[in-house]
Amino acid sequence: MAHTETKVITAHIPLPLAEKVDQMAARLERSRGWIIKQALAAWLDR
Repeated sequence: MAHTETKVITAHIPLPLAEKVDQMAARLERSRGWIIKQALAAWLDR
């Protein structure tokens, strides 16, 4: 597996949005970070 360098980015988000991220992570059995990375990538690709 290829290693990709990463960088930690911190963002303050409203609690309702954080709760939606947590719900999606639980539903998909993925990490919170995975959900945010997928969402950010999709938004930037628009």
